[in-house]
Order: sequence, then C-alpha cells, then structure tokens
Amino acid sequence: MTYHGKEAVSNEGGGNYFPIAREDWYPNNTNGALGEYTTYDMKFHVPKNMKVAATGVLVSEATEGGENVTVWKSEVPQTVAGFNFGKFKMEEAKLANPEYVVQSFANQEPPDWVTGLQHAVNDEMPSIGSHVGSGVALGTMSTTGLIKKALAEGEVAVQLYSDYFGPSSYKHLALTQQTACNYGQSWPELVWIPMCYFFDTTVRHSLGMDWGDRGYWKVVTPHEVAHQWWGHTVGFSSYRDQWMSEGFADMSASIYLQMIEKNPKKFAEFWNDERLLLTERNKEGFRAIDAGPVTLGYRLSNTRTGFDITRRLIYPKGAYILHMIRMMMWDHKNGDQNFKLMMQDFVKTYAGKAATTEDFKAIVEKHMTPDMDIDGNHRMDWFFNEYVYGTALPAYHMDSASFDKDANGDVVFSFKLSQSGVDEKFAMPVPIYLETADGRTVLLGRARLIGNSFVEQKITLRGWKNTPKRALVNYNYDVLAAAN
Repeated sequence: MTYHGKEAVSNEGGGNYFPIAREDWYPNNTNGALGEYTTYDMKFHVPKNMKVAATGVLVSEATEGGENVTVWKSEVPQTVAGFNFGKFKMEEAKLANPEYVVQSFANQEPPDWVTGLQHAVNDEMPSIGSHVGSGVALGTMSTTGLIKKALAEGEVAVQLYSDYFGPSSYKHLALTQQTACNYGQSWPELVWIPMCYFFDTTVRHSLGMDWGDRGYWKVVTPHEVAHQWWGHTVGFSSYRDQWMSEGFADMSASIYLQMIEKNPKKFAEFWNDERLLLTERNKEGFRAIDAGPVTLGYRLSNTRTGFDITRRLIYPKGAYILHMIRMMMWDHKNGDQNFKLMMQDFVKTYAGKAATTEDFKAIVEKHMTPDMDIDGNHRMDWFFNEYVYGTALPAYHMDSASFDKDANGDVVFSFKLSQSGVDEKFAMPVPIYLETADGRTVLLGRARLIGNSFVEQKITLRGWKNTPKRALVNYNYDVLAAAN
C-alpha cells in the first residue's frame, strides 16, 4: 500500500507535525481491541532535515535527492503500526540488562501555539488562561532541555518492568514529543509524550497545568512505557478486557513511583488520587465506580452518565484490582516475589496473544496464596465478582485499638475492626499495620471479614517491648474502599 499527500500529518509550525494518521491510517481490523498481530515493513520519504520515528526497528536510512528515506521492519508481530515525524533532536541509551535501546526525541523549535503564547506574554496581554498574565516570563519554553529526563525515565521504567513482568516482546523504544498536551499514547516501540511534559515545572505552573493534575506529569512516561507490556506484548481480546491494558499500565506507574521516588507519601497520594477519580461525581452527577463494572468499558460513556465515565473507571479501578492482588500476595519473607512470578507467567503465556479477563483470572488462581483462598476452592471468584464484575466499595473503621503489656513485658494489641457498605457475601482480608516507636510502618496481618460485620481480637506481639504509636487500617490503600 502506498500513501502520499498532506493529510497524514498537520503542520504545527517550527518543524512540528501532529500525526493525524495514527490509529487508522492503514486498513486494519482492531475494532477497539489490540488482539490481532502481524508484521509491518514500512518506508518513509520525508524532507532531509526531518526525522521519522516509527514502530519496529530502523533497517536503513539514506538520502535520495531532497528526501530522507528510512525503512522500518517489525521485530515480532505487532498489534498496530505508527510513526512520529518532525525536526527532532535525539538522545539514545543502550541497556545491558535487559538488552534494550531507548531513544528520546524532542523538536528543536516550538510549534506556532507556543510561539504565539510567548509573543502574547511578551506584549503584556492582561490575562492568558488561569495563571499566565502581564509580567509572567515563559522563557524559551524549549523542550530539548528535558530530553535527557524522558530518556532516563524510559530507561528506568524498562528495567523495572522487565524485573517485575519479565521481558517484553521488543528490544527498542522511541519516546517522542507530540504537540498535543492533553494525552500520551503508546504503540509498539513508539511512544507519543505530550509536549507539556517536556516543559519545566515553572512553565507548566505559569500555564496553569499543575492544578488538579494528580501527579499526571510524574507518571505519564512510566504509564506509556508500561503499555509495551500491557496492550502490545499482551493484547486484550475486546473492549471488555481493555481495563487490563489501561489499568495495568497505571498500576505499573505506581510501582515506578514507589521504587524511584522512595517516598511513601507520594505512593499513598497516587492511590488516594486513583480512589478520588472513582468516587468523585462528574458534572452529570455520576460516580465512575457506580456506573458499572470495568468489563463494560467504553459502553459506559454516554450522554446520561457522561463521556468521561469510562476514563475515570477503567484506568484507576483496573489499577486498583492489580494493586490489591499485589498487596494480598506480599509477605514479610518474600516481598513481591509471588506477585512477580505471577505477572511474569502471565506475560510469558500471552505474549503475542490477546488475553481475556478470564485468562488473567486463571493465572491469578495458579499463583494465589493460601490467604487468598477465602472460599476454600482455590478460586478467585469471590474477588473478581466483587471488583471486576461488580461495583462494591466497602468501608472500614477501627472502632477501638489499645496497647498493653503482659507479664513478660511483651506488647498486647487489642482491636475491633468493622466492615460496612457491602452485601452479606462480600469477603476481604483487611490489612492491619502498626506504626512502630521508631517511625516504621509494618504489616501486622490481615483480618478476614465477611459481610457487614466486625472482628474483635487480642494479639500478643511476641518480642515487642516498645509500644507502637498506633494501629492503621489499609495503610497502603491495599483495598479499594471508601474514605474513612
């Protein structure tokens, strides 16, 4: 198939081009899913001072007349194919473990909308947007200065996800700037990063882009990199399974945040923000968590519930589902090892295939721990019925908690914990944490609650001589629940 003309990209000025042809620029049969895999062999002819970044690997590059001609081929069968195009500057890093090439592309000149904004501010217009006005200096708003930041985040994300999920199907990744500021997108070996990510925090603040972003700019690159695993290495069979792609990418970004930021408060803020997305009412008056199960996907967005409802559901709730499984699998001895083995098995089993929700459930059941076997049948029906196929949102309250000492000087912990807002079959192992005298927070154990009930217990903490500061329920947002 041969394509030519101006309709594939939109000239945004300064050597910036918006790729209009990104999803359906060639005949395909995706039907809203990423489950059909094939190979692509593509040749691009562009002006010689421009660069193309595309899915697959670069096979050859040559100058023919006034054109730069590049050939790209798939390493393995892919779900989709695409490209980005512009007057790019590029930085590259080669990883040894895993063997991977990561590249970062940013345009050397700003697009017209940035140039126009700079002129407007310099001419001292009285107000622009919510925060830009007379006397505000935006500088050059150059994006190439942060090209190394995107590259570093891509490197770390690839290494971290390879450790947690096993190798992806690919050995190359291009992180490319796009002129749009309101979203990112990931194709096999090619990521479009919103331009405003490349601005520094001062510029984004001046543009009013740091209010209510809920940490978006910190995780947009790790989220999009995670799609190399979720959506591309492992596809999804239909719109009913898309929650795994978007939700798993969001959850992967939380692991990145936890491991790189090394700040428990940032990790907690991430999950609180995810919960707020699910439980805040939109302008139509609906909470995403009430609209329906994640398996209904984009069918839930309509004029009645609001067209933002699915975005506010499948991303955060899909993330929470995987996060809850991770938290249930975590233990003092092995840490995340049980979770890693499960996810690596899932990736290995379904690499280059379209997975369904039930496929994932079967992998969870294969690796579930004894504490997760609430029904005693080695199945996860209880959990999937509550959170994947259902709309449950429990509430937890520590009705009482006290610390005493026994005759041996060991701490004795007494507590009463209640669960409410659920039906009589709802079951959950609820984590209880203790904040120690030296400021650490440790997992004590999990209390199993069924229905609207409570558990009252007294536990002797053998070897604990120093009284904990306090007891905490659901400290790591281990369970998707209503705010206390």
